[in-house]
Amino acid sequence: MSMPHLNPTGPIGGAHPAVARRRLGDFVLVAITGLVALVLALVIATAVPQPSATLTIAVVIGVLGIIYLLVNPRLEVTVAILAVYLGCLDGPVKLFSGGGNATSALRDGLIFAVCLGAILRHLATSRHTKLPPLSGWVLGFVAIVLLEALNPNTSGTLKILGGFRQQLEWIPFFFFGYLLVRSKPRLRKVFMLLALIAAANALVSAYQVRLTPHQLAAWGPGYSEKVLGANGISGTTFASGGSGRVRPLGLGSDIGFGGAVGVIALPGALALLATSDPRRRWLFALACLGAVLAVGVSLSRTDVLGAVVTLAAFAALSLSVGRRVARPLMAVVVILALALPLASVVTSTEGTAVFSRYSSIAGTQAASSSSGYKSVSLKQIPIDIANAPFGFGLGTAGAASSFGGRTTVTLEGHGFSSETEYNFIMNEVGLPGLALWVAFTVYLGLLVVRRLSKVEDLDVRLFLAAIFSVLAGLTVMGFAGAFSAGSAGGPYFWFAAGIAAYWLAGPGRGLVAKRNGALA
Repeated sequence: MSMPHLNPTGPIGGAHPAVARRRLGDFVLVAITGLVALVLALVIATAVPQPSATLTIAVVIGVLGIIYLLVNPRLEVTVAILAVYLGCLDGPVKLFSGGGNATSALRDGLIFAVCLGAILRHLATSRHTKLPPLSGWVLGFVAIVLLEALNPNTSGTLKILGGFRQQLEWIPFFFFGYLLVRSKPRLRKVFMLLALIAAANALVSAYQVRLTPHQLAAWGPGYSEKVLGANGISGTTFASGGSGRVRPLGLGSDIGFGGAVGVIALPGALALLATSDPRRRWLFALACLGAVLAVGVSLSRTDVLGAVVTLAAFAALSLSVGRRVARPLMAVVVILALALPLASVVTSTEGTAVFSRYSSIAGTQAASSSSGYKSVSLKQIPIDIANAPFGFGLGTAGAASSFGGRTTVTLEGHGFSSETEYNFIMNEVGLPGLALWVAFTVYLGLLVVRRLSKVEDLDVRLFLAAIFSVLAGLTVMGFAGAFSAGSAGGPYFWFAAGIAAYWLAGPGRGLVAKRNGALA
């Protein structure tokens, strides 16, 4: 008796050659992933005398995440994951482990993976590449930063790399905003994601504000350095009511992070409240309260002033929706009314002493406090321009100043200030970079004022008003801090610029109401 011949490549005896190759490729990818993770774990174990188990696990998980972001074909999913990481995980990973530059490199690896995956998929389709509108501004800023590497004050390769990272890290979000936010449903999803991130930060900040400095410092080495101070840098505590109090970090790695996220999320939550079905308004009212709580418990006067300016800008831009302006304005009134009992509950729980930091911006003092921030930022810039018109070199300001060694550049024998956004830009990339940054910000503002009213779908117009009103808040907050280097304001600024490139300067202009904001 003879046995039938079995074809190993047939449908029963084996896989098709193409399927076999794909499976082999998947196996190789998994094997490489595991090998890279193992190698990194071994490097950490051998390079660090007392390796942190948390840091090792975080790096291994980060490598797996990088590969997932690289191969995932849905850009909207990978960017959403990246946003959640920046808003909820980046700070704890850095501070729990005390990983410093290693965890910062992990964040950059995630961004690079998303960008590289998108570029490779685009090249595979063999489609014609066309840069978005406003790309000239973006590429001009990139060119100025790259040329700053030739500045004689830029000392060494590490300073160049640190400066490049600090100035260019968030540039990809311009292209993310242009490519992804092209419809009304996408705008809604952006607002809901921001609201969830703000709510998470609000809850964590509300818990942290109850702790003593030493209790929060016990969370990890990074928290200890931030709260108690280290290496010549003062901590983030303040005295109130006869005892030390903590300025909460939320889910970020810097004070005021939760409040900054709240400022960004607040107008979007209001827009959802104003346009939602009556049965769902309670949900969006909670989202608004979460954003308000994030701002309030951040104990950051800058964030409070930024929220006020953002709300004012949102109300002003909402006037372009005509008779329907009553709905967003009523949403602002409702949320402010709900915020009063929320403030009473928080105050009764935490005590009024916790919020003593806000006394300087109460009532009529708000205007003088705001102008004080502005005067501080402007007073130093003319001196900087006169002494170093092309800046003090990359890596001399911000977080990168400690990367590759402390900078030795001085101004008239003294150090120089980088306390504001505009000083920060001037010190790093000089007058050309500062001029382009300010001009681009002004141009975006003019673009919004001139063209927002031409978006015919009123809901989309209101959503865009919420997006762009945050830029006004960030601009004012820039007089008190360098938001472009942070993981909240920095990516949002470029993301909003990308949205403006599509809706106000690109294919999204003039979409009629019939399309309901659908993809062009």
